[in-house]
Amino acid sequence: MMKLTCGIILNNYYILQNIIKLKPLLLKFNSENMLITKFDLYKTEWLDLVFDHRNKNYGAYELRKTYGSTMAKAMGIAFAAVALLSTASIIFKAKPKEETLVKMITVDLTKVMPPPPKNEDRVVEPQKQQAEPVKAAAPTPASTIKYTTPRIVTTEVTTDPPTITDLNKSAVGSETVKGEGTAINVPEETNHGGGNGTGVVEDVGVHTLGETLEVMPEPVGGAAAWAKFLQKNLRFPPAAQDAGVSGRVFMSFIIEKDGTLSNIKVDRGAGYGFDEEATRVLKLAKAWKPGVQNGQNVRVRYSIPISFQLSTEE
Repeated sequence: MMKLTCGIILNNYYILQNIIKLKPLLLKFNSENMLITKFDLYKTEWLDLVFDHRNKNYGAYELRKTYGSTMAKAMGIAFAAVALLSTASIIFKAKPKEETLVKMITVDLTKVMPPPPKNEDRVVEPQKQQAEPVKAAAPTPASTIKYTTPRIVTTEVTTDPPTITDLNKSAVGSETVKGEGTAINVPEETNHGGGNGTGVVEDVGVHTLGETLEVMPEPVGGAAAWAKFLQKNLRFPPAAQDAGVSGRVFMSFIIEKDGTLSNIKVDRGAGYGFDEEATRVLKLAKAWKPGVQNGQNVRVRYSIPISFQLSTEE
C-alpha cells in the first residue's frame, strides 16, 4: 500500500514538472478572440518535453527533430527536378531539327537505256499495202466486118456486102479485120478508186526508247523542269530515315498519245517506302510532249531511275 501511494505521488510530481516545463511553450491565446497564434509541434523544446524520460535514440525522435531540414531538402530536390525537366523540354523544342534533304541526281533522259521490250507491250498492226491495179491483158483482135451502107450507084460494085452468117461470126466495125478472138463489147473503166493513195494506218503499238522515232517524248520544260518537279514533290520515307539508308528505284511508264503517264510500274525497287513514294510522285506528273512517228503521235514506254539520298551521306 505504501509503495502504491509513493508511486502515485511520484507520478503526479512528474506530471506537475512537465506542466511547469510546458508553460512557456503552451498555447498563447489572443486576449480578444482566444485563438491560437503560434504552435510549432516540431520545435526542439516541445520534442524534448514529449520525449522526456524516453529513449531519444529511437527513430521517432530523430525523424521529428530533422523533419524541417528533411522536408526542405525534399522540396528542393523536387523543384530542381521539375525545373531541369522543363528546361530540357524547352531546349529540345527550340533546337532546330536536322532537315533531311533528298539529293537529286540529274539524269539525261535521252541517254537512259530502256528495258527490253515486252511482247505484250508492242502490238503493231501490219501496214496495209495498197493494192496495185491489175492491168488488163491486151485482148486478142476479134474478127470484124466493115459495115457498108447500102446506096444506089450507076456503076457495078465488085465487093459483095456481108451476109447474115458472116455478121453472126464477126463484129461490125469500120473496116474488115481478120482475127482469132471473139468479138465482145468491153465498157471503158471509169472507177479508179476514190483515194489519193496517201492513206496512213493508225499506230496503236507501244514503242521503246531503243527505237528511232521522229520526235522523242520529253517533259514540258525539258530535263531541268522534270528534275525540279521531282525534287519539289519527293519526300524521304520515314522508315528509311529511321534506318539511315538511301535507295534508288527504277521506274517505268508509258507516255500516251496525249502525253499523259500511264502503266506506272516499279521495275526494280529498293524497299523502305522508296517504291511507294516514287509511284506517288509519278502519278502527280503533268502530261509530257508525246513521241511522234510517221507524222502522228505514238505511245512510248519510258524508264528512269529515281535516287533518294540522306543529306548526311555525301
